[in-house]
Amino acid sequence: MSPAPRAPTGATFIDLEFDTGTTGGALLGDIASSLVSLDELLRDLASIAAYPSSVEFRNIEIAAIEMRSPLKIRLSLFAISPDAVKAFQDICRHIILFRERRSRTAAVTAGESEEASPTRLADIKTVVALCTPGGVESRITDQEAQRLYGHIAILHNAAIPLKRVEVKEG
Repeated sequence: MSPAPRAPTGATFIDLEFDTGTTGGALLGDIASSLVSLDELLRDLASIAAYPSSVEFRNIEIAAIEMRSPLKIRLSLFAISPDAVKAFQDICRHIILFRERRSRTAAVTAGESEEASPTRLADIKTVVALCTPGGVESRITDQEAQRLYGHIAILHNAAIPLKRVEVKEG
């Protein structure tokens, strides 16, 4: 007798790769800091995408860690909308490109502000518009945009930079 076919789990996987530098190692606190920021960013995007529905069960778990160089972490997501995942992936790609550009141009200039400018908040609102289903107008507040920018700023300056992000359906 053959086993019954498995029901789809609705899980999505996100493979993250971090640059551990020339030493190939990373401090646990640095890894944790990046993961907390990524988790909070993804949860905020999921909440915005689910608006105006009520609080729903969402789950984000670390499914696998490969402690080689580069450091690879697989996240398992359940009940996170595809639109939120797409916005997360786009933001992560922006973070990766930002770090690559910054490393090519040496360091951030002394006059550049680390605060969220109106232009940066508008950029965040544009990306978050991807979270809204079916072209519904996004209702992200300046406070929500500021919170998202805070996560992004932390990841821009992370000790262990994000190097790659790939989404896979389970």
